[in-house]
Amino acid sequence: MKNLLICTLLFALLPGCSRRQQALVGSVSDTVAVASLDTLAEDTLAELFFSPVKEKKISRRDGLFEEFLSEFVTDTTMWKCRTLFPLPYVCMGEECVLNEVGAFLSRVFGSTDSYYTLFESDAQMETERDTSLTRVGMECIDMENRKVCVFSFEKQDGCWHLFRMDEMSFEDYRHREFFAFYYDFVSDSLYQSRHVNDPMTFVTLDPEDNFNVLEANIDMEQWFAFHPMFSEKLFVNINYGVKPSRRPKRKVLTCKSYEGNFSSTFYFRKMDGEWMLTRFEDMSN
Repeated sequence: MKNLLICTLLFALLPGCSRRQQALVGSVSDTVAVASLDTLAEDTLAELFFSPVKEKKISRRDGLFEEFLSEFVTDTTMWKCRTLFPLPYVCMGEECVLNEVGAFLSRVFGSTDSYYTLFESDAQMETERDTSLTRVGMECIDMENRKVCVFSFEKQDGCWHLFRMDEMSFEDYRHREFFAFYYDFVSDSLYQSRHVNDPMTFVTLDPEDNFNVLEANIDMEQWFAFHPMFSEKLFVNINYGVKPSRRPKRKVLTCKSYEGNFSSTFYFRKMDGEWMLTRFEDMSN
């Protein structure tokens, strides 16, 4: 259905369609002289096949946080080796320590297969590609119970570690205003229809050529055909240390799957005191 609708939009594309540049990589062929085994002496053959192989030990270091997170989600052994126990845990102002976090992480990663990152500008979006970051927060927003659990990660000796957990009321969460709106947006189709700009800009990959990007204006009916499935109860927001402004007029919300095969971006603007979705980009493979 999505591909059929995209093909229909090909006739209504804006002139701003852009073609991604495809890097041309030259290949280099190396000629290697290989000696025939028949010409080797017996002692040479014995040395070739039976000499012990020296194993190289590679010192592993993590790169971007999102790359670490995709592995952390699926590898339960990392939950123990990448957590600094005893783990400080502050729940509603009461402090204690934890010696196990499996139950917490199982609930989070078992409830949703995607995560969000909230920004206010395109420049802020560059922070998720910043390899110099040493602290990142994974904020798990439980809208059903009105609670937020923050998993704080720190990069030590080149590796990300979970070093602290905090649980607070949703009312004390600094992004509560936007995520309260977003919860209504994804859980109520009528409310959603009133907060989608009509027409709205839609950007996606050409189903016939993934190196080509299509951009067009779509109406409300087409939006409901194109929009992704939304998580309605638990939102995971990755906080790269970007502080929200007091009176933001723009929000950029990226949504990605832990496996990396899904990526979309929502652009919201404040219009007459209400958040409105004005642009949606779907770059999923």
